[in-house]
Amino acid sequence: MTSHSDEPTSSVGSGAGPLPKKAYTTIVIEREIAVPRRVAWDGLLDMLASVAGGYVSEGDPAPHGVGAVLEFGLGDLALSEEVISFEPPWRRVYELSGAPVALYQGTTAFVDRGDSCLMSWSLLVDPLPGSASDAFMAAAEKFLTGFADRLKDMVESGG
Repeated sequence: MTSHSDEPTSSVGSGAGPLPKKAYTTIVIEREIAVPRRVAWDGLLDMLASVAGGYVSEGDPAPHGVGAVLEFGLGDLALSEEVISFEPPWRRVYELSGAPVALYQGTTAFVDRGDSCLMSWSLLVDPLPGSASDAFMAAAEKFLTGFADRLKDMVESGG
């Protein structure tokens, strides 16, 4: 008799059974922005560097590309953000360290919508057990929501 399971399994080692399924948390913030994608993209990069006070390390291509590092604070946390994928003018992926989570990966993407664009900022987070990550996750979502609103306002007003 054959059984089927949707659980991931491992064949490494003897007696290995199913691997535990990860329970990631995702947050998605979207904004319709009434400017072309390139304008919104450039505004995002300018705001990121401004909020953090510039890059600690420049990436490839300089300054915003892969390997670029920004350091900034959120509450009493000292955070470091490293760019791991950079595809102008539509997608930027980064990993955050210094937060009370096992994994934090963010993606900001822009999609053309005629003379405007849709910005989507998504987070994939592996929270710590229990409620250890809850306050940070709430603060991160609030920060990114405010950042998205400020970006929209800034680029739509030409500022």
